[in-house]
Amino acid sequence: MGVDPTDRELAALFSSVVYKDLSAEHPSHAFDRLARTAALFGGSTQPTIADAFEAAHARMLRDYRNEYVFKNAIVSKIVFGRHRPSTASALLELRMGESIADVTVLNGTSTVYEVKTDLDSFARLPDQIADYRSRAEFVYVVVSERRLETALRHLVDGVGLIGLRQRGALVIAREATSNLELLEIDHLFQLLRQSEALNILAAERRWVPKVQSGDLWHAMRDAFATLDLSTVHAHTVRALKSRSAGTSKIVSDPAFPRSARALAYGSEISLAGADRLLKRLAEPLALLRGS
Repeated sequence: MGVDPTDRELAALFSSVVYKDLSAEHPSHAFDRLARTAALFGGSTQPTIADAFEAAHARMLRDYRNEYVFKNAIVSKIVFGRHRPSTASALLELRMGESIADVTVLNGTSTVYEVKTDLDSFARLPDQIADYRSRAEFVYVVVSERRLETALRHLVDGVGLIGLRQRGALVIAREATSNLELLEIDHLFQLLRQSEALNILAAERRWVPKVQSGDLWHAMRDAFATLDLSTVHAHTVRALKSRSAGTSKIVSDPAFPRSARALAYGSEISLAGADRLLKRLAEPLALLRGS
């Protein structure tokens, strides 16, 4: 059975393009996507923009469980359920070697959640897991509940397995075990931005020699190789966690829809943009055209 075109249109609402457009002074095209949610409200009058996100997500959870539905469930149940946004954060689509981790949660440690929807195969999973296990302490694969047994046959020992239930709850089928002994300093270094790496080296009193700008990366890499693995991992977790410090304030606001939590962690906006976004989410959907 094919996917209802309406479901694809609703899924397009949960994009960084729409999210950032809503935070702009003058949204240019977000209304077109939001307007397609009007039919979901029946006789309801004046739904807010936040209501539009919630209604679209509810429809997707029921009829079109795409990758975003999984990601949002992970962010909601882990960052907001098991932890709190003030103590844990998430990064979406973080490159790890040749793979891109769907959701990486940072609290006192690092945990990767790799999503496999019902339309995804497990062909690349062994290579993805290998990339993740040398860069994060814990690794989980997340599938729909009905694929748990199939997914388990593709997992090596130590990798956890989670099922997404029909109504959006997560059930742990197998707990992950620590990969600390598998982490590699060089792989952790590659997760960092230049400024983050320099700050870590300064904190550990490892001074990078003056070199040409083109040689700086190699000099930092050599300096990192002199550090203790547990120290590098702890610093890396703190650096990655700090990237979404501003996001935790946005998603904790009562006006922010739960359905857009993963969207927020996957999109960077300015402080001014965040203020505009929160105000706009509370506005009637019909007013967006005139913003």
